[in-house]
Amino acid sequence: MPSTAPATALARCVDAFARRFGGTPATVARAPGRVNLVGEHVDYCDGLVLPIAIDRDCVVAVRRATDGRWRAWSEDLQSLVELPDPAAHDSSPRLVGGEAWGNLLTGVMVGFLREGASVPPLEIAVASDVPIGAGLASSSALGVAVATALADVLSAPLFGIALARMCQEAEQQFLGVPCGMMDHLSSALGREGHAMLIDCRTLDVRSVPFPPPDVATLWVVDSGTHRALSDGRYAERRREVEDAARAAGVASLRDLDEATLRARDLPDLLERRARHVVREIQRVQSAANALRRNDLALFGMFMSQSHQSLRDDFAVSTPELDTIVEAARSIGDAGGVYGARLTGAGFGGSAIVFADASRPGVIERVGAAFQRKHRRTPAAMRVASAPGASVVPAARWRTA
Repeated sequence: MPSTAPATALARCVDAFARRFGGTPATVARAPGRVNLVGEHVDYCDGLVLPIAIDRDCVVAVRRATDGRWRAWSEDLQSLVELPDPAAHDSSPRLVGGEAWGNLLTGVMVGFLREGASVPPLEIAVASDVPIGAGLASSSALGVAVATALADVLSAPLFGIALARMCQEAEQQFLGVPCGMMDHLSSALGREGHAMLIDCRTLDVRSVPFPPPDVATLWVVDSGTHRALSDGRYAERRREVEDAARAAGVASLRDLDEATLRARDLPDLLERRARHVVREIQRVQSAANALRRNDLALFGMFMSQSHQSLRDDFAVSTPELDTIVEAARSIGDAGGVYGARLTGAGFGGSAIVFADASRPGVIERVGAAFQRKHRRTPAAMRVASAPGASVVPAARWRTA
């Protein structure tokens, strides 16, 4: 059941650039996907989240074009798109169907224009080890990788929180996803060996030590049911949360405590949505404290509580995700599992299993339980914390 990473995204990206455009790029940059450990559907409520950047990258190679065209190639989608002149994006129709991924690139380029940079015609190649639709922030990794590469090739002083915000705006405006900043901040600012405690109201980011792979293993198990955040269900949850805040008389559910929520007597649906948000924000702080104390069993308990809330109060889990989590929890501490939960927005995607690295066979047992119920074996990959986005030194990618 466990799978190893394919040929590196770096090698595939540089090779794809040479095949599609000829020669070598001017700049190559990478940005990681992320796993959210605890803190789901609270980033757009000004809440607290606890993600890690993972050792799976989206890699982007860029060069100025000499033919006056903006073109981009996705090695994973086997798709070449002709992008509009970003300065004329208002009069250009959005790309659709198999080319729609190019809209995010246009959005990032428009972001640079708004920052006062000139964006000449470009040739762009993309390859990624971040699975699409698996709840690991593949779109955010793409946006942050493109922005990191363009900042270098355009000599634009854009990085960190400002770069993450620009990528968030590109995803909102050009993909139609009303996302928070968690994914973009994780990809831009990740730190190896650490999780990130992010206050989505103040954008304060604090590093929290995360156990090394020889102590604890973090598995990402793909449920096999994928979804796109642009399909409307994510936006529906966000609207429900906003409705709950208005009904409770607060600007944001971050400002609500559980006792006040009970006193507000909201309609059942809105109360359940709000209850998840209020409790999840509290869980994040408690989970971060457990990690700081290296209490992995307690941390795992908060993971499992988070999944239960996402399943029952927020209604974003699926039977496949529940099977993975229930199989892992049935193994329990005695069998080497600290905790498990869905990760990402839900409606499909992946679950994570946090396990004792000294106890082999955990993920095989989870896979066997999934096979018995769903008649297929889920793909699983072991991930570790990784650094945030960066330009790849030429000496590295020239020999990839």
